[in-house]
Amino acid sequence: MKDNNKRHLHPIWFFVILSIITIILSFILSLVNFQATATEISSSLKTSTTVTTVESLLSLDGFKFIFGESINNFLKFMPLGTIIIALLGIGVMLKVGYLKSIFSKIAKKLPRRTAFFIFSLLCIVMGFSSDLSYVIMIPIAAILFTEYKRSQIVGMTMAFVSTSAGANINLFITSIDYSLIELAKGAVSIIDSDYRYGYSGNLFFIVIASLLLAVIISSITEVLAMKKPVRIGDEEVEISEKLDKKGLKNSFIALIIMIIIFIYSIIPGLPLSGALLDSEQTLYVNKLFSANSPFVNGIIYIVSLSFIICGTIYGITTKQIKNDKDIIKTFSNSLNGIGEMLILIFCASQFIALFKYTNIGNVITINLFNIIKQGNFSFIVLILISFLAIVISGLFLPSLASKWTYFVPVLIPLFMKSNITPEFTGAIFRLASSLSNIVTPLLPYFVVFVGFIGLYSKNDFSIRNCYKLLMPYFIGVTVLWLFIIIGWYVLKAPIGPGIYPVI
Repeated sequence: MKDNNKRHLHPIWFFVILSIITIILSFILSLVNFQATATEISSSLKTSTTVTTVESLLSLDGFKFIFGESINNFLKFMPLGTIIIALLGIGVMLKVGYLKSIFSKIAKKLPRRTAFFIFSLLCIVMGFSSDLSYVIMIPIAAILFTEYKRSQIVGMTMAFVSTSAGANINLFITSIDYSLIELAKGAVSIIDSDYRYGYSGNLFFIVIASLLLAVIISSITEVLAMKKPVRIGDEEVEISEKLDKKGLKNSFIALIIMIIIFIYSIIPGLPLSGALLDSEQTLYVNKLFSANSPFVNGIIYIVSLSFIICGTIYGITTKQIKNDKDIIKTFSNSLNGIGEMLILIFCASQFIALFKYTNIGNVITINLFNIIKQGNFSFIVLILISFLAIVISGLFLPSLASKWTYFVPVLIPLFMKSNITPEFTGAIFRLASSLSNIVTPLLPYFVVFVGFIGLYSKNDFSIRNCYKLLMPYFIGVTVLWLFIIIGWYVLKAPIGPGIYPVI
């Protein structure tokens, strides 16, 4: 049989080609003066406009950026450090059989469908930290699915989609929620100065959306997992049941101790407590989730360190780790085979940095929102058109905060004039934004997903196959989001305490 895999584009070349297209496109769009006028609202409720233009990479400044910042773009690329730290923690637990022992026991007691739903929901809930959810949950999904005798690549896809689609509807109120609402208050006040835009205004909506998202993702996973082969793992060391139980007990005790210390470190006001909080903030949510919070910046290291300690204790107890050299050898084995992933990360970091430099995503997003405003749409048509525009803009501008900055002054007043509450408008925006996260290569953690897929699909690793895995989820989540949004709007059911879709 003829092998057609050679005709499929390797993800490394995919990012290289996207970089070349970006360079050429930036020159053409700059030449034709492709620009957009953005509206801004000041704290004094005065509106102003700024013009954003496309920056050409085929210019003196562009060449300086391409060649002068390439190393910095790679080293500052967020997934680079987090993936290495995460693989150390997970690799230790995997090498000594710690995760296999845990998941094999889960697989014996918990039905497969239930396990997939819980895991998907866990990925959604953990979306408050993209570092943690992407670099930890994706490889853990592969191990979980191995024990359930289902395709690891489908499991990793489920983890990626759950995290991406659920990132903007998280059950936790973080500093991002605070920032988004603060940005919107000015636009809301222009239409109704007495309106109070609260943090829990779409709580019911988010809870239901999260649960239904986990249901649809786990259901799609169950279908896809039966069609894909399961990769047979390496030969594993046999561990006696007695040593296994003792190892799990000892590691569990260590985990409980670390959890107590961790919880104590995020409680303010106690002796020597609050070590992981940002002391410069006033609100607790900002102390915990601000950009300078040790909790946010160190969560991936804390979790990975916990994994390393638990895995090492289990390995020592089960006599797989006998001395200090065995520990170092286990660490080294954790990073085997990631050379291809590092090349992927380098190419992806260059593409994302180049695209961001050009402002193409910003200009497209601003123009899309301005077109909707000029179209003077209302009610269901306004919701659907805006949903589509947000999804399209998200393909070019994944940053939630950046899109929201452009969305607020232009479209929130338009939604309020159509008697649609700001809270429901924000919910629509979040759902649409999360949808584009599933497929846009500009999302920094997209390359992490692609890299992990490469570790488990050496024979048919291509960007085409990666998107073939993602598209059923993209379609399913699109239908779900539209069903929830339109259904809630028609029923006019409460989306939060005392808050409804319409004013």
